[in-house]
Amino acid sequence: MASNTVAVRLPDEVLEELQKRAALQNKKVSDVVRELIISGLTSPPGSSEDNARVMEYLEGFGAVLFGIFTQTVSGRWFSEMATNYAVDMESFIREQKPMDSEAKAALIATFQEAAGAAAQESWMKLLRMDKQNEPPMPPDKPG
Repeated sequence: MASNTVAVRLPDEVLEELQKRAALQNKKVSDVVRELIISGLTSPPGSSEDNARVMEYLEGFGAVLFGIFTQTVSGRWFSEMATNYAVDMESFIREQKPMDSEAKAALIATFQEAAGAAAQESWMKLLRMDKQNEPPMPPDKPG
C-alpha cells in the first residue's frame, strides 16, 4: 500500500496530548496520529459500537478511580495522624514539651512538600514522562 505525507497544523495543547499518548504507548507521535485517523475513518463517530466501548471503559475506569480515591483518602488521613503524633512524640522526647503550633505546622508542611515531590517523581517514572513534559503539582490546600 502506497503512503503519502500530510502536513497538519495543530494547537500546542493538542500536540502535547498526542505526545503524552505516544509516550504512554511507547510509540511515535506519527503512529498515534495515523491510528487515530484510521480509527476515525473506519468507525463513524457516534456509532453505537463506538459509544458502547467508551461507556464500558468509563464504567470500569470509574470503579477503579473510586477505589483509588477511597484508599487515598483513608491513607492520607492515617499518614497525617501518624505524622502529627510522631512530631509530638519527638518534641516530648527531645524537649519535654509540645512543639509550638507554628513550628509544627511549618515542619509538617515541609513533610507534605517532600511527600508530594516523591509521589510526583514516582508517577513520572511510572508514566515514562521526562521532566520537560511534567504537569505542575497542584498546591496543597491548608487544612
